[in-house]
Amino acid sequence: MDPSEALQNYAQRPDDYPLTEVTVDGTDYIAFGDYAYKKDTFTSLQVYGKSDEFYSLESLVVFWKFKDENHGTYVKEAAAANVRAVTRIDRTSVKTFLEGGHTDVPNLLHPAVTSVSLKQLTRGGAAGTGTGTDEPEAKRQKLEETSSGAGGAAPGATGTQGEEPKKQDPVKKKEVEIRALNDSLTKDRIAEMRRKRQKNLEKGIVNIDESLSTLTSATLPKTRIHKTRENVMLGVRDLSNVLEVIAAAQRQWDLNEKKEKVAAVHATTMSRGGDASQQRSGYSRYAQEAFAHDKTKEIQTEGSFIGSNLSTLKQGHPAAQKPPETPVTRLPPPSLKPSPLTTSQSGKRASRSPIIIVPSAMNTMINLYNARDILQNLGFVTVEQRKKDANKKPADLAIQRQKNGVTYNIRVIDNAEKLANEDWDRVIAVFVMGVAWQFKGWKWNGNPTDIFTHIPAFYFHFDADKPCPQVMQWNVHKIPVSAQKRHMDKARFSQMWETIENFVRKNKPHLTQRMGL
Repeated sequence: MDPSEALQNYAQRPDDYPLTEVTVDGTDYIAFGDYAYKKDTFTSLQVYGKSDEFYSLESLVVFWKFKDENHGTYVKEAAAANVRAVTRIDRTSVKTFLEGGHTDVPNLLHPAVTSVSLKQLTRGGAAGTGTGTDEPEAKRQKLEETSSGAGGAAPGATGTQGEEPKKQDPVKKKEVEIRALNDSLTKDRIAEMRRKRQKNLEKGIVNIDESLSTLTSATLPKTRIHKTRENVMLGVRDLSNVLEVIAAAQRQWDLNEKKEKVAAVHATTMSRGGDASQQRSGYSRYAQEAFAHDKTKEIQTEGSFIGSNLSTLKQGHPAAQKPPETPVTRLPPPSLKPSPLTTSQSGKRASRSPIIIVPSAMNTMINLYNARDILQNLGFVTVEQRKKDANKKPADLAIQRQKNGVTYNIRVIDNAEKLANEDWDRVIAVFVMGVAWQFKGWKWNGNPTDIFTHIPAFYFHFDADKPCPQVMQWNVHKIPVSAQKRHMDKARFSQMWETIENFVRKNKPHLTQRMGL
């Protein structure tokens, strides 16, 4: 019998093939019933990925003892026993084979190994030292009776010609081993139960418990899970970008609707033609062209100043003089009054661009010198370097930011005292330099706590240096800047812009169109 088959029989029927460890003449043996093998005998179970290496019998015995433990515990026990551990990949296949999941011995590439009779080993004169040397007298007597019942030849013993051992009659062996357990389970009752079980095995009928132990992933039917709207949403796929797609589509729809409204206004203006008495709410190039023909009538192309003196020129050309007309006062309708958001008190068109405030001092990492490099080009350039390139610091700066193929302007200033009260509603970011006097004359009485509550604040510092203690107490975003690694600037400055855009979406929705959000 092959050692792999003997170990499989022991794993499935430990009562019929008890495990015994003996030492004869200094050689260690492992026996399953009467079939004994050396401990270092190789089995037919091959190591995964290695065609010339096999697991030894002792390795598989240790694995079977700790099969229910986790792999880490089993490896420690195998190392303590000084045997080779079964790899994690082979654990399932070896366990399935020993439990009877498949009866064929896999990878029979190693030469066949024959067994030695345990009876002959124990009778050979060498006393065994192990768990099998102290067997009870009853078990040794049954072993002798079994050998005598098979014609005096020990089962599994091999001659010099390598003959196969004669198989014993399983019924006779079971009858010899039967013992009464109690009054209800007598010898006859146990023998009847075993004969009935043997008939079921021959017919292929297995009990429910045994069939459950042989179920593997290969024998289970392959099923396909029905996908519904509920279980798809419970999956592991990340669907967070769906909201961004919907927001982009909504912005495109709003832009298309705005273009349609502008086109409708232009069409209405063209249909009204040269009606000069009609009041218009704003400037229109088409309306201006409607008045061009009337204004050319006032130009006297045939007039001359010959014979005229200075007083005549002051009074005007006689032909150009017209009788005085009664002035007509027209009041604009109430619905066409100028909007306070588009017109300032001085009559000029007010700016609606978002505003970013930077420090005005020179001992800072950002001001109007390098604001365009950091905020628009997303690259850090020192103030000293930009000061050498530019002759004079700009008083005001307009940076451009691209969103969905459209360019948007953002105003950058360093003097917040000139801002009106309504202009503070367009401030989207503040860059601090770490001193409280920077906010003197600002809104909210120049209190940094109130300012940082209404406007997001940022502080630049080199990653090798710590922020100043004053900044550590403020609610500002610390942005570390590398002194040498310029390829890291774009990622960090992009996160800064992402924080600003999220603040505008949440707190200042009236500026979302001005920033392309």
